[in-house]
Amino acid sequence: MTVESMPKTVISWGIGIALLGGILIATAPFLVSGPWWAVNTEEWSLVIGVYEIVMALARALLAPLGAALIGAGLVMKYLDRRLAGERIADRPRRWRFPDRAADHD
Repeated sequence: MTVESMPKTVISWGIGIALLGGILIATAPFLVSGPWWAVNTEEWSLVIGVYEIVMALARALLAPLGAALIGAGLVMKYLDRRLAGERIADRPRRWRFPDRAADHD
């Protein structure tokens, strides 16, 4: 992965993870109540419990992680554009603290 393609890759991953999280939020309740979980044995109730814990964690983490990756990719694109200047005058100006001598005048 090159430095130039990194923001696009991060944004793409963010979109994919956010979509996966959204689909999971929408479909996970239907998957648990489906007919293939209908076996009422002790082993299957343990599987359902583990499945619900994993799905709850995924639903809570995937959508925010996708949004954070999209935001990070956009910041990377912005910083790449700001710092792309060849000459020193093209680069962004940075704020500086005022001189202490100027405060005492």
